[in-house]
Amino acid sequence: MSRATVAPGTPRQTVVTYWEGPVTWLERLSAASIVAAGHPLHIYSHDVAGLRRQGLPGTVIDAREGIGPNVMADLYRRRGVLAFYADYLRLSLIRDGKGVWSDLDCVFQRPLDPSSGEAGYLFGWLNRSRLNNAILSAPPNSELVARYWDAISTVPIRAPWATGHIRVKRSLELLIGKRIPVHPERLAIGPRALTYFVRQLGLEGHAQPRAVFYPLGDDDAHLLAEADDRAARARILPETVVVHAWRGKLWSIGRDAPPPAASWLGQRCRDLGL
Repeated sequence: MSRATVAPGTPRQTVVTYWEGPVTWLERLSAASIVAAGHPLHIYSHDVAGLRRQGLPGTVIDAREGIGPNVMADLYRRRGVLAFYADYLRLSLIRDGKGVWSDLDCVFQRPLDPSSGEAGYLFGWLNRSRLNNAILSAPPNSELVARYWDAISTVPIRAPWATGHIRVKRSLELLIGKRIPVHPERLAIGPRALTYFVRQLGLEGHAQPRAVFYPLGDDDAHLLAEADDRAARARILPETVVVHAWRGKLWSIGRDAPPPAASWLGQRCRDLGL
Protein backbone atom coordinates (compact mmCIF):
# COMPACT_ATOMS: atom_id res chain seq x y z
CA MET A 1 0.00 0.00 0.00
CA SER A 2 1.48 3.27 -1.07
CA ARG A 3 1.78 5.94 1.60
CA ALA A 4 1.22 8.63 -1.02
CA THR A 5 -2.07 10.49 -1.10
CA VAL A 6 -4.31 9.38 -3.95
CA ALA A 7 -4.15 12.03 -6.66
CA PRO A 8 -7.17 14.37 -6.92
CA GLY A 9 -9.51 13.29 -9.68
CA THR A 10 -8.53 9.62 -9.42
CA PRO A 11 -11.69 7.54 -9.99
CA ARG A 12 -12.84 6.01 -6.72
CA GLN A 13 -13.88 2.40 -6.50
CA THR A 14 -17.44 1.72 -5.42
CA VAL A 15 -17.56 0.34 -1.89
CA VAL A 16 -20.26 -2.24 -1.18
CA THR A 17 -21.53 -3.41 2.19
CA TYR A 18 -24.57 -4.87 3.96
CA TRP A 19 -26.74 -3.88 6.89
CA GLU A 20 -29.92 -5.03 8.60
CA GLY A 21 -31.73 -3.52 11.56
CA PRO A 22 -31.19 -0.37 13.61
CA VAL A 23 -28.29 1.86 12.67
CA THR A 24 -25.94 2.93 15.48
CA TRP A 25 -23.32 5.63 15.73
CA LEU A 26 -20.65 3.21 14.46
CA GLU A 27 -22.41 2.39 11.18
CA ARG A 28 -23.02 6.12 10.68
CA LEU A 29 -19.34 6.82 11.29
CA SER A 30 -18.20 4.07 8.95
CA ALA A 31 -20.54 5.11 6.13
CA ALA A 32 -19.65 8.79 6.55
CA SER A 33 -15.93 8.03 6.45
CA ILE A 34 -16.29 5.99 3.24
CA VAL A 35 -18.24 8.77 1.53
CA ALA A 36 -15.86 11.45 2.85
CA ALA A 37 -13.01 9.49 1.28
CA GLY A 38 -14.76 9.95 -2.07
CA HIS A 39 -16.01 6.41 -2.61
CA PRO A 40 -19.52 5.77 -3.94
CA LEU A 41 -21.20 3.64 -1.26
CA HIS A 42 -23.79 0.95 -2.00
CA ILE A 43 -25.45 -0.59 1.06
CA TYR A 44 -27.33 -3.85 0.47
CA SER A 45 -30.25 -4.70 2.76
CA HIS A 46 -33.41 -6.80 2.89
CA ASP A 47 -35.26 -3.80 4.35
CA VAL A 48 -34.50 -1.10 1.82
CA ALA A 49 -37.23 1.31 2.94
CA GLY A 50 -36.35 0.91 6.62
CA LEU A 51 -32.66 1.52 6.03
CA ARG A 52 -33.33 4.54 3.85
CA ARG A 53 -35.44 6.04 6.63
CA GLN A 54 -32.44 5.85 8.95
CA GLY A 55 -30.57 8.26 6.72
CA LEU A 56 -27.23 6.61 6.08
CA PRO A 57 -25.25 8.21 3.26
CA GLY A 58 -24.96 6.13 0.12
CA THR A 59 -27.35 4.17 -2.09
CA VAL A 60 -29.46 1.45 -0.49
CA ILE A 61 -30.04 -1.61 -2.71
CA ASP A 62 -32.17 -4.71 -2.19
CA ALA A 63 -29.83 -7.54 -1.12
CA ARG A 64 -31.72 -9.93 -3.39
CA GLU A 65 -30.18 -8.04 -6.29
CA GLY A 66 -26.77 -8.91 -4.88
CA ILE A 67 -27.28 -12.63 -4.32
CA GLY A 68 -29.83 -15.05 -5.70
CA PRO A 69 -31.23 -18.12 -3.94
CA ASN A 70 -28.45 -20.05 -2.23
CA VAL A 71 -29.06 -22.99 0.09
CA MET A 72 -26.38 -22.15 2.63
CA ALA A 73 -26.76 -18.35 2.52
CA ASP A 74 -30.53 -18.66 2.94
CA LEU A 75 -30.03 -21.08 5.84
CA TYR A 76 -27.79 -18.62 7.68
CA ARG A 77 -30.21 -15.77 7.13
CA ARG A 78 -33.18 -17.80 8.39
CA ARG A 79 -31.19 -18.65 11.51
CA GLY A 80 -30.28 -15.02 12.04
CA VAL A 81 -26.56 -15.64 11.58
CA LEU A 82 -26.17 -12.49 9.51
CA ALA A 83 -22.38 -12.37 9.69
CA PHE A 84 -22.23 -15.65 7.77
CA TYR A 85 -24.95 -14.50 5.39
CA ALA A 86 -22.80 -11.43 4.75
CA ASP A 87 -19.90 -13.72 3.78
CA TYR A 88 -22.02 -15.04 0.92
CA LEU A 89 -23.29 -11.63 -0.14
CA ARG A 90 -19.74 -10.25 0.03
CA LEU A 91 -18.38 -12.89 -2.33
CA SER A 92 -21.40 -12.73 -4.64
CA LEU A 93 -20.97 -8.96 -5.09
CA ILE A 94 -17.26 -9.37 -5.77
CA ARG A 95 -17.99 -12.17 -8.23
CA ASP A 96 -20.38 -9.83 -10.07
CA GLY A 97 -17.86 -6.98 -10.11
CA LYS A 98 -20.04 -4.67 -7.99
CA GLY A 99 -17.21 -3.13 -5.99
CA VAL A 100 -14.79 -3.45 -3.08
CA TRP A 101 -16.34 -4.85 0.07
CA SER A 102 -16.05 -3.06 3.40
CA ASP A 103 -17.67 -4.08 6.66
CA LEU A 104 -19.75 -1.28 8.10
CA ASP A 105 -17.49 -0.92 11.14
CA CYS A 106 -14.46 0.12 9.09
CA VAL A 107 -13.39 3.74 9.48
CA PHE A 108 -11.62 5.09 6.41
CA GLN A 109 -8.66 7.38 7.00
CA ARG A 110 -8.30 8.14 3.30
CA PRO A 111 -9.37 6.62 -0.04
CA LEU A 112 -8.34 3.17 -1.12
CA ASP A 113 -5.59 3.53 -3.70
CA PRO A 114 -6.73 1.79 -6.93
CA SER A 115 -3.12 0.79 -7.60
CA SER A 116 -2.75 -0.92 -4.21
CA GLY A 117 -4.83 -3.94 -5.16
CA GLU A 118 -2.18 -5.43 -7.42
CA ALA A 119 -3.79 -7.62 -10.11
CA GLY A 120 -7.19 -6.72 -8.67
CA TYR A 121 -6.71 -8.33 -5.24
CA LEU A 122 -7.34 -6.35 -2.08
CA PHE A 123 -7.16 -8.01 1.32
CA GLY A 124 -4.92 -7.80 4.33
CA TRP A 125 -3.28 -9.70 7.15
CA LEU A 126 -4.92 -9.66 10.56
CA ASN A 127 -1.92 -11.40 12.10
CA ARG A 128 0.98 -13.54 10.90
CA SER A 129 -1.23 -16.51 10.06
CA ARG A 130 -4.67 -15.15 9.24
CA LEU A 131 -6.15 -12.84 6.63
CA ASN A 132 -9.34 -10.94 7.38
CA ASN A 133 -12.16 -10.11 5.00
CA ALA A 134 -13.52 -6.81 6.37
CA ILE A 135 -11.90 -5.20 3.32
CA LEU A 136 -11.99 -7.53 0.34
CA SER A 137 -11.81 -7.50 -3.42
CA ALA A 138 -10.60 -9.90 -6.09
CA PRO A 139 -10.93 -10.18 -9.86
CA PRO A 140 -14.50 -11.40 -10.53
CA ASN A 141 -13.32 -14.20 -12.84
CA SER A 142 -10.35 -15.22 -10.70
CA GLU A 143 -9.74 -18.76 -9.55
CA LEU A 144 -9.79 -17.48 -5.97
CA VAL A 145 -13.37 -16.25 -6.29
CA ALA A 146 -14.48 -19.37 -8.20
CA ARG A 147 -12.98 -21.87 -5.77
CA TYR A 148 -14.07 -19.98 -2.68
CA TRP A 149 -17.64 -19.52 -3.94
CA ASP A 150 -18.01 -23.14 -5.04
CA ALA A 151 -16.65 -24.43 -1.73
CA ILE A 152 -19.08 -22.48 0.45
CA SER A 153 -22.09 -22.88 -1.87
CA THR A 154 -21.92 -26.52 -2.92
CA VAL A 155 -24.14 -28.81 -0.85
CA PRO A 156 -23.03 -30.91 0.90
CA ILE A 157 -20.47 -28.42 2.15
CA ARG A 158 -17.16 -29.98 3.26
CA ALA A 159 -15.09 -27.12 4.78
CA PRO A 160 -11.48 -28.29 4.29
CA TRP A 161 -10.33 -24.99 5.86
CA ALA A 162 -11.96 -25.73 9.22
CA THR A 163 -10.13 -26.91 12.33
CA GLY A 164 -9.24 -30.60 12.53
CA HIS A 165 -11.98 -31.21 15.09
CA ILE A 166 -14.66 -29.66 12.88
CA ARG A 167 -13.41 -31.51 9.78
CA VAL A 168 -13.66 -34.85 11.58
CA LYS A 169 -17.18 -34.07 12.79
CA ARG A 170 -18.17 -32.98 9.29
CA SER A 171 -16.78 -36.19 7.78
CA LEU A 172 -18.86 -38.23 10.22
CA GLU A 173 -21.95 -36.18 9.37
CA LEU A 174 -21.40 -36.82 5.68
CA LEU A 175 -21.08 -40.55 6.31
CA ILE A 176 -24.57 -40.60 7.82
CA GLY A 177 -26.02 -38.42 5.06
CA LYS A 178 -26.10 -34.99 6.75
CA ARG A 179 -25.89 -32.69 3.73
CA ILE A 180 -26.27 -29.63 5.96
CA PRO A 181 -24.02 -29.50 9.06
CA VAL A 182 -25.70 -29.85 12.43
CA HIS A 183 -23.90 -26.68 13.55
CA PRO A 184 -23.28 -24.66 10.36
CA GLU A 185 -22.17 -21.69 12.45
CA ARG A 186 -18.92 -23.56 13.20
CA LEU A 187 -17.76 -23.84 9.60
CA ALA A 188 -15.71 -20.61 9.65
CA ILE A 189 -16.55 -19.63 6.07
CA GLY A 190 -15.08 -16.12 6.44
CA PRO A 191 -11.44 -15.25 7.26
CA ARG A 192 -10.35 -18.84 7.84
CA ALA A 193 -11.72 -19.97 4.46
CA LEU A 194 -10.29 -16.91 2.68
CA THR A 195 -6.85 -17.61 4.15
CA TYR A 196 -7.07 -21.26 3.09
CA PHE A 197 -7.80 -20.46 -0.56
CA VAL A 198 -5.30 -17.60 -0.78
CA ARG A 199 -2.59 -19.96 0.46
CA GLN A 200 -3.75 -22.83 -1.72
CA LEU A 201 -3.39 -20.59 -4.78
CA GLY A 202 -0.14 -18.96 -3.68
CA LEU A 203 -1.62 -15.46 -3.51
CA GLU A 204 -0.17 -14.41 -0.16
CA GLY A 205 2.05 -11.86 -1.87
CA HIS A 206 -1.02 -9.79 -2.74
CA ALA A 207 -1.98 -9.32 0.93
CA GLN A 208 -1.52 -5.91 2.53
CA PRO A 209 0.43 -5.66 5.81
CA ARG A 210 -1.60 -5.68 9.00
CA ALA A 211 -1.13 -1.96 9.61
CA VAL A 212 -3.01 -1.04 6.44
CA PHE A 213 -6.47 -2.32 7.42
CA TYR A 214 -6.17 -3.94 10.87
CA PRO A 215 -3.81 -1.86 13.02
CA LEU A 216 -5.73 -3.00 16.10
CA GLY A 217 -6.89 -6.54 16.72
CA ASP A 218 -10.24 -7.24 18.32
CA ASP A 219 -8.65 -7.52 21.78
CA ASP A 220 -7.42 -3.94 21.38
CA ALA A 221 -10.70 -2.54 20.02
CA HIS A 222 -11.53 -0.96 23.38
CA LEU A 223 -8.58 1.41 22.93
CA LEU A 224 -10.46 3.14 20.13
CA ALA A 225 -13.18 4.14 22.61
CA GLU A 226 -10.94 5.18 25.52
CA ALA A 227 -11.07 8.85 26.51
CA ASP A 228 -7.26 8.86 26.39
CA ASP A 229 -6.54 8.19 22.72
CA ARG A 230 -2.76 7.82 22.96
CA ALA A 231 -2.69 4.01 22.94
CA ALA A 232 -4.96 3.88 19.88
CA ARG A 233 -2.95 6.52 18.03
CA ALA A 234 0.27 4.62 18.73
CA ARG A 235 -1.09 1.65 16.77
CA ILE A 236 -2.44 3.63 13.80
CA LEU A 237 0.54 4.17 11.52
CA PRO A 238 1.17 6.44 8.52
CA GLU A 239 0.40 3.54 6.17
CA THR A 240 -2.97 2.84 7.80
CA VAL A 241 -5.79 3.45 5.31
CA VAL A 242 -8.70 1.83 7.17
CA VAL A 243 -9.23 1.16 10.89
CA HIS A 244 -11.42 -1.86 11.54
CA ALA A 245 -13.28 -0.97 14.74
CA TRP A 246 -14.54 -4.48 15.60
CA ARG A 247 -18.20 -3.74 16.33
CA GLY A 248 -18.89 -7.21 17.72
CA LYS A 249 -16.07 -6.90 20.25
CA LEU A 250 -17.03 -3.36 21.29
CA TRP A 251 -20.65 -4.41 21.85
CA SER A 252 -19.61 -7.53 23.77
CA ILE A 253 -17.67 -5.44 26.30
CA GLY A 254 -20.42 -2.84 26.70
CA ARG A 255 -18.92 -0.14 24.48
CA ASP A 256 -22.04 0.28 22.34
CA ALA A 257 -22.78 3.82 23.58
CA PRO A 258 -21.37 6.76 21.61
CA PRO A 259 -17.68 7.02 22.50
CA PRO A 260 -16.15 9.82 24.59
CA ALA A 261 -15.47 12.93 22.54
CA ALA A 262 -11.73 12.72 23.28
CA SER A 263 -11.42 9.07 22.17
CA TRP A 264 -10.10 8.17 18.74
CA LEU A 265 -13.59 7.17 17.58
CA GLY A 266 -15.13 10.23 19.21
CA GLN A 267 -12.73 12.50 17.35
CA ARG A 268 -13.58 10.82 14.05
CA CYS A 269 -17.28 11.37 14.76
CA ARG A 270 -16.61 15.03 15.43
CA ASP A 271 -14.46 15.40 12.30
CA LEU A 272 -17.32 14.03 10.18
CA GLY A 273 -20.01 16.14 11.84
CA LEU A 274 -21.70 13.27 13.68
